[in-house]
Amino acid sequence: MKIWFNQSFSLRTLVAGMRRARPDASLCVSAIDPAAPVRDVAPEFWIEPARGAADYTDWALATAMARGVTTLVPQRGRRGIAQAADRFAAAGIALHLAADPATLELLDDKAAFAASLVDDPYLCPSIPVTTVAGFEAAVEALATGGAAACVKPVRGIYGAGYWTLDADGPLAHLADPDARRITPTAYVAALRAAKRSGEAFALLVMEHLPGLEASVDIVADRGAVIVAGVRTKLDATRQRIETRHPLIAHAATLVARHLLHGAINVQYKQDRDGNWRILEINTRPAGGSPYCDAVGIPFLGTWIDVITGNARPFDAVIDREIVAVVHAEPRHRNGLAATGRE
Repeated sequence: MKIWFNQSFSLRTLVAGMRRARPDASLCVSAIDPAAPVRDVAPEFWIEPARGAADYTDWALATAMARGVTTLVPQRGRRGIAQAADRFAAAGIALHLAADPATLELLDDKAAFAASLVDDPYLCPSIPVTTVAGFEAAVEALATGGAAACVKPVRGIYGAGYWTLDADGPLAHLADPDARRITPTAYVAALRAAKRSGEAFALLVMEHLPGLEASVDIVADRGAVIVAGVRTKLDATRQRIETRHPLIAHAATLVARHLLHGAINVQYKQDRDGNWRILEINTRPAGGSPYCDAVGIPFLGTWIDVITGNARPFDAVIDREIVAVVHAEPRHRNGLAATGRE
């Protein structure tokens, strides 16, 4: 079996970990950048078409056939590839997608995802807005309840476009842009300017969550959790990792509801009262997921096992409680700088 991972995030660390966990697996990787760091660890590597290529699905199918790929785990172009599943199957190429096209669309749309969880106690108060008046009303509604507000685009990754609306002055966001803080007045001014120029926007105004952040790293097989670990970010350099955590049960219900498959992560954060609130489901592995392997949770090897059809039930993969703290140096887009264990 020849397994192809196409353009994705944090691939270098993930592929290196998979090779350590399953050295006999036949892996190949592609990336847009010919100098991508994953090239150093990929047994076989090739370059993808530039961004914006209109015929990416056709290219992926032709490439898989030409290179003898038997299994494709797509990240780039997932929806187009998913819609062409019959063509790949006819060519003898198995697809391992995190979800069907409709579910991928739902999870990529933060407003639609929040709406789907309307009765879920883990849902963070969230208000979708597409107008200046709607934005102002949403911020006021959250303030009435005593909460600070934050805002982010309905679509986006890596926190792009996120701002907390609690800055103490109009120039605070310029003085310290990394803090991602801005006054509501300054943000409204930007929205009004966008409206005047004809620029549309779709935003999600949410209650600001000041507490700890946790990522539930999961490997699932068609809606069934096979392995899971919770990484709680204690500070900028330390993460506590656990296999017995209450968030796993909630994340597992979402995995089952959406029939999620492969390596994913579900992100949560604590509100001002310490209650966990769900942020989003990422239908890809988190960059920090290899820390699970560092403390004895077989995350990456289990992902390969799911792909190859050799996965075991959850209790057989994790049959003991694990609680460990890892020291994580600053993480870059292409992977983890270092791993240690306390």
